[in-house]
Amino acid sequence: MIGFTTLKTSAIAMIAVSSMIMAGTASALPEANAPAAPHNNIAKRTASPCGGCGGWHGWNGWNGCGNCGGWGGSMKQFISLSLLSLLAPLAAIAQSTEGLQSTSCLTSSSSSSTTDLYEAKVEVKYAKYFSIDYHNTYKVVNNLSTNDTYVLYQCGSDKPSVDNASAFIPIPVTSAAAWATTAAIFLEALGVQNDIKNLGTAPSIVSACLQKLLEDVIEPFNESNSTQTDQQEDSNTVVFNMPGGDDDTANTVYSVEYLEGSALGRSEWVKFFAAFFNAEERANTLFDSIDSNYQCFSTKANDEYNDIRPVVAWTSYAAPTEYNNNTAYWQISFADYKYDIVRDAGARMLNTTGTQSTMFSTSQAFLDALEEVDIVIDESFVSYTYDDLLTNYGITDKSKSQYSWVSTDRVYRPDRIQSTAGGLGWFEAPVAFADALLQDLIGVAHPNFSKEGYQPIWFRNLANDDPVTVVTAANCTDVYAQRKDPAGTCSSIDFQSANPTDSAYSGVDQNETQDLVYDLSKSEIIDDDDSESAKDSKSSDALSVRMSAVSSVLAISLLAALC
Repeated sequence: MIGFTTLKTSAIAMIAVSSMIMAGTASALPEANAPAAPHNNIAKRTASPCGGCGGWHGWNGWNGCGNCGGWGGSMKQFISLSLLSLLAPLAAIAQSTEGLQSTSCLTSSSSSSTTDLYEAKVEVKYAKYFSIDYHNTYKVVNNLSTNDTYVLYQCGSDKPSVDNASAFIPIPVTSAAAWATTAAIFLEALGVQNDIKNLGTAPSIVSACLQKLLEDVIEPFNESNSTQTDQQEDSNTVVFNMPGGDDDTANTVYSVEYLEGSALGRSEWVKFFAAFFNAEERANTLFDSIDSNYQCFSTKANDEYNDIRPVVAWTSYAAPTEYNNNTAYWQISFADYKYDIVRDAGARMLNTTGTQSTMFSTSQAFLDALEEVDIVIDESFVSYTYDDLLTNYGITDKSKSQYSWVSTDRVYRPDRIQSTAGGLGWFEAPVAFADALLQDLIGVAHPNFSKEGYQPIWFRNLANDDPVTVVTAANCTDVYAQRKDPAGTCSSIDFQSANPTDSAYSGVDQNETQDLVYDLSKSEIIDDDDSESAKDSKSSDALSVRMSAVSSVLAISLLAALC
């Protein structure tokens, strides 16, 4: 760890050299403080997400996983970058203690097992798959899905005696790696991104400030060289990953936020990550704000739109390939968190009886299930137009009028925010910020809910050919700032009452409050076990089939957002 004095001295020397070489061209610093693009509310977001290579673009026609690139250019730019990289840690040091506790290692004079070092603690409210137990000088973090136990002990203290521990990790962590994009976003939400040393799926990162850090601070994992990857992992105190990877090490920590059955449960994993950085105070402040804002949005949406709830279906199409036996199939997603958030948005979810299978062997069976749906959110792993979707779904000019979601142009895709490499913001911030996700879905279900107007952050109306917003490193205004919640403040938003004559509600059954139930027992479906766990497994298997031609790391990031 470079000391503050060394950093300060080096920075002063660099300033002097920079002044001589640049001869007064300090303004040439490459867009480090450039204003964020005004489109899509990016200007008010500290780091604007754009999606992940661990997402759709790695398969069937998305733009591929290219490098994010760098500034490059002249010696002046090089000096500017060097100066920026030295000065930024100075700013981080000045801000690093706010909201953190026990930032120093214990010494022989300060060490005491009877002193509680962790005044700020977290309590789990919604998440089902992790727990944290606090002791005076250490914490026990449990992953309740994988049955792993991580013992986090204050650096400088004696390693505690805990049976069956998966790993002993000194804290606060100052050197971390992350394979999954969601882990990196949680760390950014905590404002500890300056402690990230290595990232997997680096070309897919969409966060503007993580993109900037990847240019000259964070080193991507070298996935083409397993020896170097092992060295990179071993050089970090902790490596955040998801279960099932083949690159796990003794310092690997699993997170399973994607298994949570509620949007708030997924976002609450910020507390899990906070424990490793002694950032509980920050996590509590952030999550309490997300929770309160979420409850406000849910209450307002259900009060205003209880009598006019459109039916939402989450769908996808898989073209015939060698990875699915050259057999196309159509799918409807019933992930628990989607049920949860659709209802909280003042809408209804398409539900089924008769079988737990979600995969259809014919387009007609698939369309039969969608006949009374009002809104379709297409999650197909392809980049295509509205006409392509209609063709893939088997809809003809003659049959368009049979489906309300077609005749009223209510077809959306969560691909509005993208990176230059084609990554999707959908795989990043929506997991960490449940209130922003809910606000976005309210904007889909009830487009005119806000008197001030609202444009969704992640959802794009495919039928209307809404434009895509591309975010780059230039959109980062403060590379080390704690990432801000992109949601609006619910209490300050004036919700409009539903107008049944609004074209958005054309065909919507009024005074229906329960989910639309469709009996699949006689449909042409792909056989599956009747259990809930099998349904979840089937979804994962389908994803694995589609992603088998892509690196396992990319598949991991995809599963984080969709399972």
